[in-house]
Amino acid sequence: MTNGNRPIRAYIVDDNVEAIEVLQRILEANHPVEMAGTANDGLTAIDQVVALQPDIIFTDVEMPSMTGIEFCRAIRNEVSPDTKVVFYTGHDKYMIDALRQQAFDFLLKPCSPEDVAMLMMRYYENKLSTVPALSAAAIPRHQSILVVNAMSEHIVLQAPDIAFFRFNADRKLWEAVCCNGDTYSLRTRTNSDVILDYSTDFVQIHKRYIVNVLHVKMIQNSLCILNEPLQDIDELKVSKNFKRSLLDAFYAL
Repeated sequence: MTNGNRPIRAYIVDDNVEAIEVLQRILEANHPVEMAGTANDGLTAIDQVVALQPDIIFTDVEMPSMTGIEFCRAIRNEVSPDTKVVFYTGHDKYMIDALRQQAFDFLLKPCSPEDVAMLMMRYYENKLSTVPALSAAAIPRHQSILVVNAMSEHIVLQAPDIAFFRFNADRKLWEAVCCNGDTYSLRTRTNSDVILDYSTDFVQIHKRYIVNVLHVKMIQNSLCILNEPLQDIDELKVSKNFKRSLLDAFYAL
């Protein structure tokens, strides 16, 4: 988990009790999150939030005593700069105001577990980006790849265990497919250049595919055939723009 192996502490502000219960249930059932507290109006929440200093705050926008935007302004200088505020509302017309208030993210009601999972993934990635990087002199070439999944599990994949990468157009992110068939989503800011920099064994064959050349058994009719047990995968088509570099890497083995 993040935050020194303790759960993420969340606080929810919403005048709709049922909405609080739904979001709390999704967070606690699917993520390493504990509730620091809840409130049904912004005025009550201000003092509690200042005292509790939660890691992430979910606030509705339309509330009787004050709006979520006013609440956000009131606590801005009273909480840690690392505290993230998520506007949680049924009205997408507030999105521009949310961005202007520098809210970390925006969640529309009614939210699904998948919506919350994507939001939490961005939260974990943001936390990870604040970890100081090792110097380039210490590690001139990456040999492992860090994956952070929606459960805040930090998984390290070793380059030799990865058979290929593919770009998931629906989710707009790269995935690593391992030799055992397991698939892992990479961090959203990972692009093809980042992947290729991990290892000289990674070779791009298509705008959507990068293969580990060590696991390529043959190149047949512009198709990469992998070693067992992935020999039946037939999606690794080689585009003309990348064929020369693939052949060079393959025959250099």
